[in-house]
Amino acid sequence: MFNNCLVCDNSFHDDCCFSDLIWPNLNVNPLCRDCRNKIELLSGKKCEDCGRISVAQVCQDCLYWRTKFDFNLSNCSLICYNDWMKEFMHQYKFVGDYRLRLVFLEKLADKFKNQIAKSDFVIPIPVSEKTLKTRGFNQVTGLFDFAKNKMAIGILQVKPKEQLSKLNRHQRLEKENLFYLNEVPIKDKSILLLDDVYTTGMTLHQAAMVLYKAGAKKVTSITLAR
Repeated sequence: MFNNCLVCDNSFHDDCCFSDLIWPNLNVNPLCRDCRNKIELLSGKKCEDCGRISVAQVCQDCLYWRTKFDFNLSNCSLICYNDWMKEFMHQYKFVGDYRLRLVFLEKLADKFKNQIAKSDFVIPIPVSEKTLKTRGFNQVTGLFDFAKNKMAIGILQVKPKEQLSKLNRHQRLEKENLFYLNEVPIKDKSILLLDDVYTTGMTLHQAAMVLYKAGAKKVTSITLAR
């Protein structure tokens, strides 16, 4: 049971509103009503590649990726990466409030558990040893803790890197591919990548490229936010 919101620290109220239909059980929900009302679930027409809300079948970002890579990466996300989500991710990743992994755990499980179960390998995007030591946890495995028994941790590795959050859009797009694989047979296997946020798409595309080069049959991805 939570007495205060994990994000804004406001006390919970007893009255009910429409958001309670989406986020029921107020007494056990880690978010207050104000915070819940700032969450934008992704719905309606979306880009068929990255999953962002888009009137176009394929958004401009993904048209670019289709020219840069010889594969199309299909991504699904739960919510929109709006200003509230940016603050949420800052508190979770950089302030280090590991309790926040609980906020979307049930919703992620409800939406993606079948897709996760059908994949041969479920691989969370790794963090560097330096980041893991500083932060104390991998934010991706925390968010998708319900799938921990299915995760293949250690297959995909990453070299030490500059924090992507400190890079501008152009620097992200030009970033060197720092991912590499351990010697694990993934030839002709379906791979599902997990990540926290799909921003430019560079991280997931670079990870997918390494997996395809190793013989993966199909690579798709899931993120909390887009």
